[in-house]
Amino acid sequence: MVMGIVVTHGNLAGELLETAKSIYGEFSDCHPVSNARKSPQALTKELASIVKSASDSEGVMILTDFFGGSCSHACLGIEQDFENVRLVTGVNLPMLLAFLYRRNKVSFEDLPGELVERGIKSIKEMNTESL
Repeated sequence: MVMGIVVTHGNLAGELLETAKSIYGEFSDCHPVSNARKSPQALTKELASIVKSASDSEGVMILTDFFGGSCSHACLGIEQDFENVRLVTGVNLPMLLAFLYRRNKVSFEDLPGELVERGIKSIKEMNTESL
């Protein structure tokens, strides 16, 4: 199974995972990580510890809130240090649900692309004309 790590500012990671549980049901091997009150070094150390614990997984998918922030910078270092890690930024609820549904159904190499596609397709301007 592919392990997931959701890394965000504040409490967003935990809230996304709790919301996903209310839709998907119980799941395992998916960890929330917040950068709150952590130095970049402490955040990187926490992420490395989680990745190292995934020794029997097919890989680790890290989903972070946005490109260029402290979370994505820490995750990029992890992605460079471990060969079984992939990183996708811009996490949203549809992307997280796609991860949970697809992580055991597609190859680890194809998973990031599918998540990006699902995340993008979920963003729409809605009005009565678009229905």
